[in-house]
Amino acid sequence: MSKSPSKTTNKKKEYSAWRTVGKLLRDIKPIAWAIALAGVVCIGSVFLSVIAPEVVSRITDMIYDYGETRVPIDMQRMLELCLILLAAYGGAALLSASRVLLTTNITSRYFTKGLRIRISDKLQRLPVSYIDSTPNGELLSRMMNDVSNMSNTIYVIIDTLIDGLVRIVIITYFMYSIHWVLATAVVVLVPLSIALAAVISAKSEKSWNEYRKVNGDMYAFIEEDFTGFDTVKAFNLEERQKKICDEISETYRAKMHRGYYLAGLIQPIIAFTNNIAYVAVCIAGGILASNKVVSVGDVVEIILFAKMFAGPLESIANGMGSIQHTLACANRVYNLLEMPEMVENTENSAPDEGKGCVVFDHVSFSYDKVNPIIKDLTVTVKAGQKVAIVGPTGGGKTTIVNLLMRFYDVDSGTITVDGVDVSTMDRGELRGMFGMVLQDTWLFNGTVYDNIAYGKADATREEVIEAAKKAHADHFISTLPQGYDTVINEESTNISSGQKQLLTIARSYLANRKMLILDEATSNVDTRTEILIQQAMDELLQGRTSFVIAHRLSTIVNADIILVVNNGEVVEQGTHRELMERNGFYTKIYNSQYELLK
Repeated sequence: MSKSPSKTTNKKKEYSAWRTVGKLLRDIKPIAWAIALAGVVCIGSVFLSVIAPEVVSRITDMIYDYGETRVPIDMQRMLELCLILLAAYGGAALLSASRVLLTTNITSRYFTKGLRIRISDKLQRLPVSYIDSTPNGELLSRMMNDVSNMSNTIYVIIDTLIDGLVRIVIITYFMYSIHWVLATAVVVLVPLSIALAAVISAKSEKSWNEYRKVNGDMYAFIEEDFTGFDTVKAFNLEERQKKICDEISETYRAKMHRGYYLAGLIQPIIAFTNNIAYVAVCIAGGILASNKVVSVGDVVEIILFAKMFAGPLESIANGMGSIQHTLACANRVYNLLEMPEMVENTENSAPDEGKGCVVFDHVSFSYDKVNPIIKDLTVTVKAGQKVAIVGPTGGGKTTIVNLLMRFYDVDSGTITVDGVDVSTMDRGELRGMFGMVLQDTWLFNGTVYDNIAYGKADATREEVIEAAKKAHADHFISTLPQGYDTVINEESTNISSGQKQLLTIARSYLANRKMLILDEATSNVDTRTEILIQQAMDELLQGRTSFVIAHRLSTIVNADIILVVNNGEVVEQGTHRELMERNGFYTKIYNSQYELLK
């Protein structure tokens, strides 16, 4: 059954930055212990790194005193200080590496994996209308690219923001313990730099939102381009596709450039203010040292701290830019996760011993709630009858089956199966009553055996082979290199279209459901095989209610009921003979197929 294009526009929620942050915090709650552990390791690394300037200060004072007083340097003490310095730098590096390994492992194993599982589960519970109206590339972009960016930013938060804030606090404390004037010269410009960074980050958020939208469009285009590769080649549309790709790529580049440009402004601004602070420390330190207020070693220590102070601020600046990027990604992910799901009404269960009596009672439906597709459809199908649905393209044939399977719910009227309103049944139970053979075959990357067995989870090998024989697929399967164990590649290009159709028919045989839906099931097979399948189908349909969407009317002349659908209404119904005797709309479309052959 092909997808019916949905005109429904899904209204997306837009979240404020703080609300999105709240949702992120909720999602990282399960790994809070790892973040706390990373924080402890971070504090240890910072303490070891700030010991180094103190040690350098003492070494500097020893050397300066030697130059002033010519008192011999205590080489043993000098060696001890050098070893302490080496141990401090080595320990800080080791703890930093441990923090990185811990953070990346936890975020990838728990956060990224868990969020993608949630998205996958959500997609299974979304209405078919949403999947119909959303490009596959857009969904892939949210599940893969956006989640990866969210995961990377959690790493950034731990590795730069937490680390940076801890460093700023500890470095500030040590600087003020040396001399308040020098310390103030370093930190006085920090509020200004952070304020400027915050303003620019706010402006960059809009650019990142636009960038993520175009990124989704790019994914959708690439997915469509690869899917329709043969068609593009056949119609010589390479230049057209290239032009479209160029246009999307240019928009993508412009949005990405603006986002990175605004985010990139933050670091130079922070660096500029820090350089001013560094110069101020040098001048003020020189004056204080010359007046013997502080030692030369203290000035060196403050200068080292000033340089260390710049690193966390620049990391925080980069982190702020990454967070704005992540907020744009998170918006898209949470929009998907909070889309309204299919409403399940399990008031009634599917009939256990149902025979397959189906009634459409004054059913009306439209995809966009404006343009009606099905209008006041009333049809009664008795158990075991073969019902053919015919009519011009766009007349509503596939929509009738979509409503029967509850891919969409009716706007008005009711559909009942054995007296039970389908809207009160669990969708899974309802669909479990139907077997389906579609014109658009779907096979997955696996063996022939696995693809047939997809119709019945606990099927034995004997049952699979028997189903293949009934579908007249066993002969061609036996000619494959590994028979039933032949792997069908991802694009299913190692078997023909007709062979794929036979496998889906065998899958339906194996499922052995009470009712069947056939959407031009023999369209991709040759005439001889079609005759064989029609004979096998007639046997399979005995005692089962079946709905056959037919384009070649010669295949449904033996149907118990033929519904002639046009513009959403059943304009005629009856057997083939009855309809031909009326010489109405059915007769015209039936004869037109043969007139085209003349």
